[in-house]
Amino acid sequence: MTRCSQRQAGAALIVALWTVLILSLLIGGLAYEMHVEAGITSYARKRMKAQVAARGGVEYAKFLLAKSFESSAFEESEQEKEDLRILAKNLGRGIGIAGTTVDMGASKATVDILPEAGRRNVNKLADEDWEELLDLAGVPEEKWPELIDCFMDWTDPGDEHRLNGAEEDDAFYKAQGYKPKNAPLDTVDELMLIKGFTPAIVYGGPPPNPKSEPLRGIAHLLTTFGDGKVNVNTASRDVLLTLTAANGKMMDDWVVDDILKYRLGNDGIPNTKDDGFDSVQDAIGKTGMDPSLADKISVSDRQFVRVVSIGENNGVESGVWAVFEVGEKKVTPIYWREEQMQ
Repeated sequence: MTRCSQRQAGAALIVALWTVLILSLLIGGLAYEMHVEAGITSYARKRMKAQVAARGGVEYAKFLLAKSFESSAFEESEQEKEDLRILAKNLGRGIGIAGTTVDMGASKATVDILPEAGRRNVNKLADEDWEELLDLAGVPEEKWPELIDCFMDWTDPGDEHRLNGAEEDDAFYKAQGYKPKNAPLDTVDELMLIKGFTPAIVYGGPPPNPKSEPLRGIAHLLTTFGDGKVNVNTASRDVLLTLTAANGKMMDDWVVDDILKYRLGNDGIPNTKDDGFDSVQDAIGKTGMDPSLADKISVSDRQFVRVVSIGENNGVESGVWAVFEVGEKKVTPIYWREEQMQ
């Protein structure tokens, strides 16, 4: 073979190798794009199924709430129906349900059904209630007077200032471009409009002093629904700790321990038929609660109910947060929020 032929053969080989390399890169790139698109499609499918599961959990909650008005909602001969009957009966007595799982094949929903009366109605709080609430959340005491007075000025009628409050003429509201509402809050998130209330105070976060403990937030303790009485059959430990007796004395830890213990009944297991106090006097008699708290608590209020449903499909989660007004003939949604969680 001549040198010319060798050079031509070498060039042809190089071209062939480059062609193979380019084709390999193109095919590899196409395969990668197909892999990415398949992953995106798979995730979108899982996300949709998780969303459907979350909504299904809400429908399950609505079903139980509707059945809670029927004294013989389920047959007792089948265990599954008996379990549902107990849950519905407890809801009818104002007892919350937490962490119940609804299986939907490859998907599932974890559902909480909790009366809003288990939280403090922010529009019904007196000054001493605010102090307990802010103390529990870790808000520095020197900030309490401004926060309380600014809240009261925001919600009360007229433009008369409290000592540490703020009305329409305050520089804060002028800079924000709006006026105090002079009416009760419609949502807890509305606290963020009021002078002095920061995201850390409302939802939790870094404290003003970096050396202090993080603020725990107050939003999870509050609602804007109900008459202000706290349902001790479903309130959390933190909510119970904010209750104050007529003499101003706060709730002791051991009293709260008794409430949490005795409301689970003799078996100590949640979501069973012996859960809950039967009356306010029953709750006071079984625990160390001050009798003067009788006017501040309830055991059966469930006019407004919060439903939290977390749907899950193959590790992808979606949530629904809703509040319903519950009546004998209708369960009406009055708040609804959906969110992809991962």
